[in-house]
Amino acid sequence: MGEELVAKRLSKLPEAEYKIINNLLINHKGKTTQIDHVVVSEYRIFIIETKNYQGRIYGGVNSEQWTQNIYGKKYKFWNPIRQNQGHIRVLSHIVTDIHPDLFISIVTFSRRATLDIQNSENVVYWDELCNVILSYQSKWISTEQAQKAYQLLLASNTNSIDNKIRHVQDVKQRMKQWNQTVAEGKCPNCGGKLVTRDGKYGKFYGCSNYPLCRFTHKLS
Repeated sequence: MGEELVAKRLSKLPEAEYKIINNLLINHKGKTTQIDHVVVSEYRIFIIETKNYQGRIYGGVNSEQWTQNIYGKKYKFWNPIRQNQGHIRVLSHIVTDIHPDLFISIVTFSRRATLDIQNSENVVYWDELCNVILSYQSKWISTEQAQKAYQLLLASNTNSIDNKIRHVQDVKQRMKQWNQTVAEGKCPNCGGKLVTRDGKYGKFYGCSNYPLCRFTHKLS
């Protein structure tokens, strides 16, 4: 439902300048990546992750997970900023003639959520999304590059019911491997040893290869 509502908002962008792809599913190096929305323009390429959550949402830009606090109950979910960073890495392997810095990550939430994100950039509410996109007014991408990028992404889209099922299975397997690696005291990002550290909000696991690796995981 959230993705549909955001898609309707994006459809109000000027059609001549902004090309929109909703629910993009890409298979890259044997792994599937699902991206809620991509907006291609001569200004930037915008990668949008949509969250239809309610309650207080808090976390840090570099945190592995964020927290949803609703009616006093807390739930963990993957940091969507880091999710989008992964999405951009995949797309930059497809659209190779556009510099990765021209891909803009945006994470957008329903107004049912209260956002408390530390040092956040482009973490906004749904009704702010189009204004954020329109705020980028300098053209850094040629008309030919934008059209080529749009066609490449359309051609790479493997969205189908069967592929969606495989994507869910792939994500579950990756989560299982992630949890197993952390349980073994290893960093799931670089394989370094996890060590206990003291932070502002209590004890947490940090990677022994810090600052080269900034993985953190809150102790349960």
